Amino acid sequence: MVDIVEGGLTFSFGTGWQAIKYDDTVWYVNHMKRSIKAMDILACKQKKHWWIEIKDCDGFETANMPRMSPTDHPGIELTKTWIKTQAFADSVKAQRKKMFIVDEVMQKFRDTLTSAVVAQRLQNAELLPFIAPSHNNEPLVIVLILTWGLPDYARLAARLQQKLNTALVPYGLTGFVVNETCQVAGLDPVIT
Repeated sequence: MVDIVEGGLTFSFGTGWQAIKYDDTVWYVNHMKRSIKAMDILACKQKKHWWIEIKDCDGFETANMPRMSPTDHPGIELTKTWIKTQAFADSVKAQRKKMFIVDEVMQKFRDTLTSAVVAQRLQNAELLPFIAPSHNNEPLVIVLILTWGLPDYARLAARLQQKLNTALVPYGLTGFVVNETCQVAGLDPVIT
């Protein structure tokens, strides 16, 4: 059994699973941390790979609400317009403080994929069990585990699921947006 703690959640992977907290690996900390982002957990069982990002927003829903929409706050557009009128556009950029959550998951996925390719080329033993999707065409599923204590979770998750599906199309992958009950066939860690 492998237990991984991320924030206030513990993920217990049972028999047959290999799993690591990727952003705590020696490989990531010593070689990649300064230049790229990372998925939280890399797991595999029976040659099926799961790259998992965890966003524990339970109790912090209001603060995280802007991250749940792909649309920028109106203040961003006003600021961009002001920057242009002041002729600062060549040297100043206005952007969201925290990116849209699906964009963040996709950035972490792409960065982790890049890191996996490098780890495979260098034959990094720590990551070898987890990097097969980067070169062997083994199945890979991207999962966003989003804890959200408000009653609008189902609607929010469905909207985010649609955005994640669209973002994964160019990669030929599937993804899931789930909460801590993690109702995904084939992915069965106990989350406490």
